[in-house]
Amino acid sequence: MRREQLGGVPLKLDPELLAGRGLEEAPAQVAREVGNPRRILVAPAENPRTSLLFSGDILILVFESGPGVFELENTLYDEYVHVLAGKLILTERGGDVREADTGDHILVPKGFCGTWEMVGDVYRELVVAETKTLLEDVRAA
Repeated sequence: MRREQLGGVPLKLDPELLAGRGLEEAPAQVAREVGNPRRILVAPAENPRTSLLFSGDILILVFESGPGVFELENTLYDEYVHVLAGKLILTERGGDVREADTGDHILVPKGFCGTWEMVGDVYRELVVAETKTLLEDVRAA
C-alpha cells in the first residue's frame, strides 16, 4: 500500500502476510560488488517469497526464505528486522556474532560487513528500510 492510498489513516499490517500466507515468489538473489548480497555462500533451495506492505518514505515488507547464508559487504542502508519465524545469525567480519530468534528485533546498520545466515525450515522477517536508499540498492543490482 502506498502512503497516498491511506488518506492519513493508520495502517494495520496484515496478520495473514506476517504469518507467511499470501506471499509471492521473488526473484532469486544475485551476487554483487557491494551491498546485499556480495556473495551467496549457501543458496536457499527455493526462491524467497515476499510482500510489500507499505511504501512511503520507508518500505515495510515481509521476506521469507529457506535456510541460506549471504556474505554482505558495506551494506548501503540501515535495516530494521523483526524475525517472525526461524533465526537470524549475523557474523561481523571481525568474528562478533549477533543472533535474533523468532520474536526478536535487530537493526543492521548501513556499512555492515559479514554474513547473514537464515536458520530454520522457514525463515521469515519483517523489514523496514528507507525507501530511497533501498531502491537505489535494488537498481544497482
